[in-house]
Amino acid sequence: MPYLLDNLDAVRENLTRTPFGLITDVDGTISEIAPSPALAKASPECRKQLRKLVTELALVAAVSGRPSIEVKNMVGIEGMVYVGNHGLERWQDGNLILNEGLESYKERISTVRKELEGLLSIKGLAIEDKGVAIAVHYRNCPNVSTVRDTILNKVADSKSGGDFQIIEGKMVVELRPSVNINKGSAIKDLINEYKLEGGLYLGDDSSDLDAFRVMHKPGFCAVGVVADETPDEVLREAEFTLNGVPDVARFLKWLAVTVPELKH
Repeated sequence: MPYLLDNLDAVRENLTRTPFGLITDVDGTISEIAPSPALAKASPECRKQLRKLVTELALVAAVSGRPSIEVKNMVGIEGMVYVGNHGLERWQDGNLILNEGLESYKERISTVRKELEGLLSIKGLAIEDKGVAIAVHYRNCPNVSTVRDTILNKVADSKSGGDFQIIEGKMVVELRPSVNINKGSAIKDLINEYKLEGGLYLGDDSSDLDAFRVMHKPGFCAVGVVADETPDEVLREAEFTLNGVPDVARFLKWLAVTVPELKH
């Protein structure tokens, strides 16, 4: 897969298509993967460059599996759009916008969480309540492959598990509402809402694949951020790659210099 920093002319050409948007995943893309979600921090250099780009581009957005208010607090840049829970919700202009039809899942989340609480006896396992979704993290568990199977079996045996989609990420099993909403549909909505003629999406995990596929059209580009745990599917769907968060910071710095140059 071509390395993006060796192919910046392709990006420069796309930047001439306006309005242009930059959309990025968070964990593993502008924030290093941490032992637990609460310990993750957005890269200061990435934040610095994103803050510049907010004033230069039609849209700068962060899309994450985290709740949108958590993403907002983690990135902390006014003027960005924060899409949380893999597209289920959005924080924009000081308001939390929840997609229609999801209110009923809050009660179901409470029920399924109780059914999964037995998993907490596993050393290192954590259950994260995300309002309309639940994430079971097993990064800090011994024998992660065995624990993964235990989690999936527990979900399958739970009475309420069938009400949810089961989505896997990097050392996490997530239960999400059974609705046709994902990062791809969220990106499509942003493209239409902001009438984008060009754009970039940066992501590192299987949950980003739907977003990558939306970007496969003229003027748009999917960038895979590669690290030790990057799934092979990310490499297959990405048009270009960057090597981890430090590379993302370097690319954003180039972008923050190049966009203003193209306007003059």
